[in-house]
Amino acid sequence: MARRNGENSETYSQNARAGIKLKSDNLFLRIIDYISEHYGEALKISDIAKWAHISETQFRRMFSSYMNMSPLEYINVVRIQAACEYLKKTDEPVAMIAAKCGFTVSSTFNRNFRHITGVSPAEWRKRSENYEQQILRFQIHSEEGW
Repeated sequence: MARRNGENSETYSQNARAGIKLKSDNLFLRIIDYISEHYGEALKISDIAKWAHISETQFRRMFSSYMNMSPLEYINVVRIQAACEYLKKTDEPVAMIAAKCGFTVSSTFNRNFRHITGVSPAEWRKRSENYEQQILRFQIHSEEGW
C-alpha cells in the first residue's frame, strides 16, 4: 500500500476510506439528482446503474444502504410526490398525471399512490388539506359599486 510521507498504514487506511466515502456520497447525490430529473421517463434500475458506471448489483446494494429502501421504491416515492403536486395544482385527469409521472399503467399508479399516501388519487385531490386546489376553483367576482 502506497503511503504519503510520514503517514502510518492505519492513518492512510482511514484517509483512503474517507476519500472513498466522499466519492460514494458524490455519486449517490448525482444518482438522486438523475432520478429527480428523469422520474417521468421509463426508468430502469439497470439503465441508472449503467449511467452511474457501476454494476446493477452494486447500485442496488449502495442505494439500499443509503436510503433504507430499494431504488424502485424510491423512484415510486418521487413519482407519487410529483403526482401529488400535479393533483394539487391542476385539474388534469388522473390518468394524464400518472403518465406525466412515469407510470404507463393507471392501475400501477393507483396501487402505488394508495400504498404511499393511504388514499386514492381522487380522494387525495378532494381532501380539505389540499385547500389550494379549492381556492383555484373558487370564482371571485366583484360587483360594480361595492
